[in-house]
Amino acid sequence: MAATASPFDSRVSQMVTRGARALARVTVVALALGLAGPAGAAPSEPPKKVGTERIVVDPKPLQPPAESTAPGAPDYHMGEDGLPPAVARMRKRLLDAAYSGDLQRLKLVMQSNEMPPSFSVNEIGDPIEFLKAQSGDGQGMELLAILTDVLEAPWTRVKPGTPQETYVWPAFVATPLDKLEPGQMVSLYKILTSSDVEEMKGAGKYTFYSVGIGPDGTWHWFKPTD
Repeated sequence: MAATASPFDSRVSQMVTRGARALARVTVVALALGLAGPAGAAPSEPPKKVGTERIVVDPKPLQPPAESTAPGAPDYHMGEDGLPPAVARMRKRLLDAAYSGDLQRLKLVMQSNEMPPSFSVNEIGDPIEFLKAQSGDGQGMELLAILTDVLEAPWTRVKPGTPQETYVWPAFVATPLDKLEPGQMVSLYKILTSSDVEEMKGAGKYTFYSVGIGPDGTWHWFKPTD
């Protein structure tokens, strides 16, 4: 015997069916609005790629710090940088002769010079014999070593633009010792001992050996500073 549906069951079934249909309509509309976006809004565009700019920095060599910034202080230079070609050539000839340990090579440099270089404030005889006599080892090797130390120290130019213009090693001859900067003191101690420096401070100036070369390459002196 088949079961007979009651009027109540029929009404419930209709209500469920209508609710399901309404929910389905709401879901469809919501999905449509979500895909379409707000009314009047421009359609979305794919993201654009932003170009990158490569910045190339021109590498420049670091410049060494200036030796001195005090007004009126002499310029300090190292090596051959800034030297006139004739001065640089004479400096190299002197260094080559000194490093050879052969006083005869130094004598050849003297003989090729425009005038005999000065080795003392006093008159001397044979310059080679004089250098040997002034050298602690008696053979001139000590004086040759001092010559290399002096020529490899900082240099300066004195009396520029005058007939007495000269390139001088070391540059300390033109600066009171109490005005030297720390880096310059390091260069000074390559030539002198601390006791030597203390004695010179009493004199107020550098009094050890120096070398002078004219702008034309003439070797003027190698002697203790006056």
